[in-house]
Amino acid sequence: MAIITIDDKEYETENFTEDQINMLKEIETCSNESNRASYAHQVFDLRGRTMIDALTKSLEDVDDDQAELDV
Repeated sequence: MAIITIDDKEYETENFTEDQINMLKEIETCSNESNRASYAHQVFDLRGRTMIDALTKSLEDVDDDQAELDV
């Protein structure tokens, strides 16, 4: 298998018990899901800011159109 490092100490996973392998798999799953959630947060944050910018521009365009009509 592989060597992993935990708190600056190396462990050979080949010598892990079944319970230890299951714990390692759970750690990997948690890490992967955390990374996925972080990515999704960044995507939704960017999308939200983009939509705010689009709405602001749209509202400014309406204000400009209204000013031309008021003249």
